[in-house]
Amino acid sequence: MQLDHGIEASTGLIRLGDFQDGQEAECFAMLASKEKGTTKKNEPFVKCYFRDRHLTVEAPLWADSRFLKQSDGWTEGLAYRVKARGRFNARYGLQLEIIDIRPAGGPDDEADGFDLGDLVERSKYPQGDRLAKIFEFVDRYIEDKTIAELVRRILEAHAPQLELMPAATLMHHNFTGGLVEHLWSVTRVSILLADHYARYYDELNPPLNRDVIIAAAILHDIGKLRELAYHPIEAKYTTEGNLIGHILMGRDLVRDTAREIGGVPLETLLLLEHAILAHHGKTEFGSPKPPATLEAMILHYADELDAKFNAVAKALRTADGDDPFTGKIWAVENRRFYRGTPLPLPDADPDHPPF
Repeated sequence: MQLDHGIEASTGLIRLGDFQDGQEAECFAMLASKEKGTTKKNEPFVKCYFRDRHLTVEAPLWADSRFLKQSDGWTEGLAYRVKARGRFNARYGLQLEIIDIRPAGGPDDEADGFDLGDLVERSKYPQGDRLAKIFEFVDRYIEDKTIAELVRRILEAHAPQLELMPAATLMHHNFTGGLVEHLWSVTRVSILLADHYARYYDELNPPLNRDVIIAAAILHDIGKLRELAYHPIEAKYTTEGNLIGHILMGRDLVRDTAREIGGVPLETLLLLEHAILAHHGKTEFGSPKPPATLEAMILHYADELDAKFNAVAKALRTADGDDPFTGKIWAVENRRFYRGTPLPLPDADPDHPPF
């Protein structure tokens, strides 16, 4: 069977990272980026970087490549079916020598196992799973009906976008579905902290406002839906995001929705807005105000812990080589973390996460 552009259908489909030196095979991969340059002899070249969910591999195109000019039409963020020869370079590791290439998709590729989700880093949880958990938090824990309605209305209005958006471009949860995973995690931690401190300091009057803590945890980063534009490789900042930022845009969305609903208690809304405005902790980190309520303080530390833990966990998970420490991790002041001694663990089931 002959496919478009000369690629023949075969059982020689492998994963991007499975290429061996000198092996010819096909794979599905997403074009992550292209870099143009010239050699010392003033000859043009293009470095193409293809990726799947686990790995990014360079495919250099030199001046004598028939694909050099054709690569101008290749689109970053688009999936391709690539026929290539694996080449191992002592300095750069695995590289691909492209033999043929075309955009992926359609019945033939789907029959061969093409799944766009395999080519981008994404949440380990099934789509819709974490958002459903967040709705459970609303139904179970938020007692004020107007606050519960406010949260539900915002989530329902933005559910499709929430399922895709990463939580950041770089620092933490920077993958498809990362935002909703982060919101769920921060909310879960915030509930635990709220319950602990409400019982510990039961003499507080007024007591901790758990409705505010939970609503703020769910909505603290909701402005990122306007701050960022989704892209499967790397989200980009919108003009509004660069000029205003997600903290103020999130507060505005909450305020506008409260106005639509009506009847939201003014002090409760004020506490909710403050917690959102203060969740970065310091003005130098983007917060218009530092936390000035216990509710805002709980949210700030839950958010900071979740973001930094995710960044360190990713560095530990992806570290290679024999160095007992990770490389420097920007999210935690460029500290290096000890990798420890691996222990045998049961195989994880990606379709059935632990909670």
